[in-house]
Formats: sequence, C-alpha cells, structure tokens
Amino acid sequence: MSLGQGFSPDSNTVAVVGTGVVGLATALGCAQLGLQVRLIGPAPRTFDSAGAGPGAHFDARIYALSPGAIALLRRQRAWAQVPGGRTQAVVRMRVFGDDGAQLQFDALQTGVGVLANICEETQLLQALWLGCSMAPGVQHIAQSFASASVDAAGARLYLADGSTLDCALLLGADGKNSAVRAAAGINAQVTPYGHTAIVANFSCERGHGGTAFQWFSDEGVLALLPLPGDYVSIVWSAPTALAAELQALDAVAFARRVAQRSQNVLGTLQLIDARHAFVLEQLRVDCMVRPGAVLLGDAAHVVHPLAGQGLNLGLGDVSEFLRLLAQKESWRALNDIVWLRRFERARAEPIALMRATVGGLARLFAVGDPRVRWLRNFGMRAVEAASPIKHALVRHAIR
Repeated sequence: MSLGQGFSPDSNTVAVVGTGVVGLATALGCAQLGLQVRLIGPAPRTFDSAGAGPGAHFDARIYALSPGAIALLRRQRAWAQVPGGRTQAVVRMRVFGDDGAQLQFDALQTGVGVLANICEETQLLQALWLGCSMAPGVQHIAQSFASASVDAAGARLYLADGSTLDCALLLGADGKNSAVRAAAGINAQVTPYGHTAIVANFSCERGHGGTAFQWFSDEGVLALLPLPGDYVSIVWSAPTALAAELQALDAVAFARRVAQRSQNVLGTLQLIDARHAFVLEQLRVDCMVRPGAVLLGDAAHVVHPLAGQGLNLGLGDVSEFLRLLAQKESWRALNDIVWLRRFERARAEPIALMRATVGGLARLFAVGDPRVRWLRNFGMRAVEAASPIKHALVRHAIR
C-alpha cells in the first residue's frame, strides 16, 4: 500500500517492534548510533530475585551466549549490568552419541577463553532495558503493534489504541509470530520438527565444573547447561509422544528420568521449579528486508534448539545490522534498499549454515536404522580423533 505524497517521516527515526532481548538490543544500538528510536511493546518481564546470589529462583529461559553475542552486549555496555553471580562460564562441553561415541570440547585446548556464558533471559532483559531507559534517543511506547503500511518512503504504524506513528524504517523483532512480517508482506514457511522442548532447572548432587553436556538418541536430544552453584538447566527436545509422557510424570519421577537419560553424570537431580514445554518448529522467510522494513531474530528465522544458537543468531543479526548502519554512506537514507540488502546478504550464509547443521543433526539422530546409527557415531569418533577439525568447529561456533 502506498503511503501517499503527504507522508514525510523524520529521516532519522526508526521504530523497533518487540521488547525481547533482540528488540531491546536493536533499539539500544540504534540510539547509540544517534538515531531517534520508537520502541513499541510492553515493558519486559522481570522477577523479584533478580540480582540475588546462586540458589535463588532461576528463570525458565536460559541462554548459552556465544563470545560474539557477549561482545555485542559489552559494546552496548549492557553486559556489565548483568550480575556476575547470575552467570556461568562454560569451559568444556561433552557430547554423547547413542553407542558410546562422544566428543569433548575444551576452551583452553582450543585457545579460547570460554565456549559460552550461561545467562537467564530476565537478566539480559533487565540490563538492556536499563540501557534503553537511559539512552536519550529511545522513546518507549507501551502499546501493542497492530499493523503498518510500508513502502520505499518509510512506514506508518497503526497501534492498538488507534494512534499512528511514522518512521523512516520499521524494524521487526517481534518473534516467530511476527506481526511486522505480515504487515511487510513477507512470507514465512513453518515446518514442524515433530519434537517438543521441555525445559526445567535442577539442583545436582555433584558439581558440573562449568561443563555443558548433550546426549543424542532416539529419545531426542537432552542438554544440561551449567548454572551458578550446583544447579543445571535442561532442555530435552523429545519426540511429541515421549514429551507428553515426560510432562505427565510427577517431579520426583521426572528428575529420576532425566538423571537416567543423562547417565547420572551429576548424580541425583532435584527439580527446583516448574517445567515448561514448547513445540519446536523451523521457520524461514522469503526475505529479511523490504523497502522500509527489516526483520531480525525469530521474526526472520527459527531453528532447532539442539545447539542453543537461536538467540545467538538473533544477536548476530543485530550486530551485523548495527555494523552496516554505522558504515552506511551519509547520503543514503535509512530506508534505502541497497544498504538493507547488504545486511540481508551478510546474514544469508550464517543463517543457512546454522539451519542446515542443526536441522540435519536433528533428522540424523531421529533415524533408527542401525546402519545410520553406526555412521553417525563413526562420524563423532572421527571428529573426536581429529583435533584441528574439532578446534575449527569451536572457533566457528563461538563467533
């Protein structure tokens, strides 16, 4: 829909729809580059024990942030606002196949400081929200986004209270069910994985030593992520029928089942809060940019969580968008499709590679054929025996 000859938004104004981690990081980064930012959406959620020491309630959503994601948050001066007692460095990772094959990754042996940093979503939201609240260029509008008219001249947003807002560029960071994506006329293809992710937090009998664990089997993928103190967060991406069975177990039986599936590496486990379940789907879009609009994070791509790279991909979008925005020729408008397509091209390979890698692994370990089982475990042993390949995989994954 054309916006008409009377449409003339401020050429220095962007609207960011979405107040999750990706949306807040986008808004803060744009403001730090001198733009006027209209941040659309409710204030992010918090919980009372934020900033408390180990042993306090942990958020249900736990992320393994890559060093590249941490670097972005450091540049935005947000990482310093996350309490150190609420994060956990991952210094090694052990990955198990279904016949004894395993891979071990060690940060020191690879020549990197850490493989990842575990952090709760609410801690990231609070740190980024503080940054946005203090940035003079950010105006928060606590209204829901309803729709928009978008073209090469910019965007006019229609909010839930009936008000409108004009901007030079609309940035959609509003998740996998993105209303911005629909308003911009960008098609999305959603493919179910046939798995449900169950997430929960446990206390453990034995210390994890900063180690992340992952098991592949015909029961799906189980990951144990270390939390501060003697606690872990699990993500069990299980086939739909098994997931329903696991959800039906009482807390003691569920903890016992997780300990059994994880080969009792951390001894007895005790569930410390509620478990949550999410149906897993892959989402890909026809394009990430349109004249006047850009998609970032889950609005543009959703991948299987087995590698824990969903948020890292989204923050990679933000980092690249901000880098190219800073390098944009001064005479190009914010909504110039030429530089927006530079961003889209720059993100195409990392997104496609991650989608193919995690999707391929999820499908490979779902096959019960003994020949396929032998082949995948042989591959794990071969990689474990080839240190240069292992180290290259780690360096690529942590970018």
